[in-house]
Amino acid sequence: MRIQIHNYSLLVLACLISLVNSPTNKAFAGNAILPLGFGAESNAMGGTDMAYSNTPSGINNNPAGIALVRHSEVEFALEPHVLIGLRHKDSLGNDRRSDHDRVYLFSGGWLSPLANHPDVVVGVGVFAQGGVGFQYVDLLTDYGTPDDISALFGVFRIAPAIAYKFNNKLRLGLSASINYAEAEQELFPNTSDAATSFFGTKITDVNGYSYSWRAGLQYDISPTLTVGLAYGAPTELKLEGGKATVNFEDIGLGRVNYAKAKIDGLSIPQEIGLGFSWQVTPQLNLGADINWYEWSEALGKVKTSLSQPQQTAPMDRINAVGDFGGQNNFSKSVAAIYQINDTSTVYSGVSHINNAVNGSALSPINNLTGKWHFNLGYRHNFTNNWTGVVSYTYGPHSSRSYTNSQLPLGNESEASFSIYSMIFTVRYNW
Repeated sequence: MRIQIHNYSLLVLACLISLVNSPTNKAFAGNAILPLGFGAESNAMGGTDMAYSNTPSGINNNPAGIALVRHSEVEFALEPHVLIGLRHKDSLGNDRRSDHDRVYLFSGGWLSPLANHPDVVVGVGVFAQGGVGFQYVDLLTDYGTPDDISALFGVFRIAPAIAYKFNNKLRLGLSASINYAEAEQELFPNTSDAATSFFGTKITDVNGYSYSWRAGLQYDISPTLTVGLAYGAPTELKLEGGKATVNFEDIGLGRVNYAKAKIDGLSIPQEIGLGFSWQVTPQLNLGADINWYEWSEALGKVKTSLSQPQQTAPMDRINAVGDFGGQNNFSKSVAAIYQINDTSTVYSGVSHINNAVNGSALSPINNLTGKWHFNLGYRHNFTNNWTGVVSYTYGPHSSRSYTNSQLPLGNESEASFSIYSMIFTVRYNW
């Protein structure tokens, strides 16, 4: 008998990790597997940050903006995210919400001008860089049995940065980063069917480190108009050193453990962002951004390799290649900032993104359907040194119908998505 592992049983996509390195967190508001923005102000403005980014979180938005910092400062942020409508429906009668519905993330950063060169600012930021996660329990399959499906994937980033205020108009910035990624997946691990060559798979503990960088500039066209441009290099995700179990029970071999599991082909996409800031009045500022993401490479061909079986197996090495269906797209956002007085400022923003995954490749484990995000924020200066910021993001209900030909979940399916999240930031400068 020729054994052929179903491609989708060896693909992994999904969950955001935080500073505590938990691979069991899940989806959050953002552009596919990326956050909407980094920092409370950026999120409150719907990710409009190319011409702003003058806080420690700006290291991971447009690092040129941190050149505006005139005092040393440090910030800490807590980000609770709650899913209220992540669900899967199909023609088999399944109608389930993902069991992962909450995540709590932490981030932070530090900035300081150099004592002898105040036009040069250095700093470092720590971020939950990307990820989304899905888990469905007891889905009815084409084989008439209930089984589980989950995909958890996340990236954590540490990014030192430097920025230079070249003159009164031009600012340049650069950040390098060390990225840690980890992932795990269950794809109907209790299912085994020789007739269709579907053998349930569980993959755990794949992880690894990689490197990337980000550069940007800001230019003041006039005292009231600023433009910003940033480029983020693609971040290859190292996912190796894991373990896997494949269910070969239907051919009499039981569940075979593979000592090595590796995933190649997933990455954080290459990104180019362009935006502007317009100080309309002393109190009112308006901004807008457009960002391009190369999802066709980041979520393109994914290869999973399993080797070193620990029991008798139909093959010593399994290689499966699948297409995650990534498609290049743009995100667009507009924002308004209104300074009430010297201590209080309000923010608002709206963003829209196109689908990062082609409908033909959509499945319960890559439900990246959030399109619109509506955002509000408030900043309060408690003293000359202490500042607090809170932002709120709501992603309304969005759904896509699709034909699933790769998983045993009937012929017609529907993925839907909605979410809300908040960010609480405390900042201190001296």
